[in-house]
Amino acid sequence: MPIKRLRIALLDDHAVVRHGLVARFAAEPDIDVVGAYSTSRDLIAGMLAAPADVILLDYALGPDELDGVSLIRALRAKFLDCPILVLSTHHEPATVALALRVGARGFVGKGEEMAELVKALRKVVSGAVYLSAEMSYRVAEASTTFDAREGEDGADALLLGAALSAREREVIRCYLAGMTVTEIAEKFKRSIKTISSQKTTAFRKLGVTSNNELFKIRHTIGEA
Repeated sequence: MPIKRLRIALLDDHAVVRHGLVARFAAEPDIDVVGAYSTSRDLIAGMLAAPADVILLDYALGPDELDGVSLIRALRAKFLDCPILVLSTHHEPATVALALRVGARGFVGKGEEMAELVKALRKVVSGAVYLSAEMSYRVAEASTTFDAREGEDGADALLLGAALSAREREVIRCYLAGMTVTEIAEKFKRSIKTISSQKTTAFRKLGVTSNNELFKIRHTIGEA
């Protein structure tokens, strides 16, 4: 009886990562990479031409790319029956929880072994949700923190879950309220350089790479 082959479409904007994944999956007897893409647009077009059983994608792409929460939502809308597994260096609990909340079926950190990634792919294709034991614990711990803070809105819970410092939370809250970096610096009597640095650090912890992505996360929380 022929082996049922697992068709994977993968998206990563780093060529070395793409080629490495394709080479590693070639060693698996039942896995075919039907498309390895560098942009979200190419992935969507490729999925229409060569359907896959699972989409493996990086969470954070280039500044001009549709990525993160927005990309997961778009893929879910276009390819409802195809599970999404996120592979990313951005695996803070808040980022992981949000990705799952908007439709991803699993999340793997790029520091994991390849065997764990293959295991994750097989699991999400089977219909289950995949998180490593450690990641499951950290996401559950963050969720408990959210639940314990009565009166906090979704944005506050996200900022707390991403382990932002008090000053980083101040900067992001003001930024979400429409203030510029210069205005925030004046408000807190800090230098523009300091505010910019705190904003950059907060972005990294939240797993976002652009101003638009930050506002999209706020919008998504408001809808959830």
